[in-house]
Amino acid sequence: MKPPMTHTARKYATTRNAYGDYVAGGYQELPCHFRYVNEIISDVPNETVQSDAMAWFDPTTDVQEQDLLFIDNGFYRVEKLIRARKLRSNAIQFIKCFLLKQNGIS
Repeated sequence: MKPPMTHTARKYATTRNAYGDYVAGGYQELPCHFRYVNEIISDVPNETVQSDAMAWFDPTTDVQEQDLLFIDNGFYRVEKLIRARKLRSNAIQFIKCFLLKQNGIS
């Protein structure tokens, strides 16, 4: 089951300036499904991070952790990726991204 891809995300090529802020360059538009869903995500014991939103992409979409996305008039950084598969299948059905709101984009 694949979610409807009713939104458009802009995936920006980024660099960092002298102050450590992201500087956005060119972008690529990607179809996605976007929701404001908060969820606690954690990769390290005793450390919790709460996502600000989630986005779902087609399985062939080139999206990676730490990518900078512009969706619904805001910048988000991909904090965690899940490649969803059906039980007993290696085929990826969709990509689920946990997003953190980003500020300080030039």
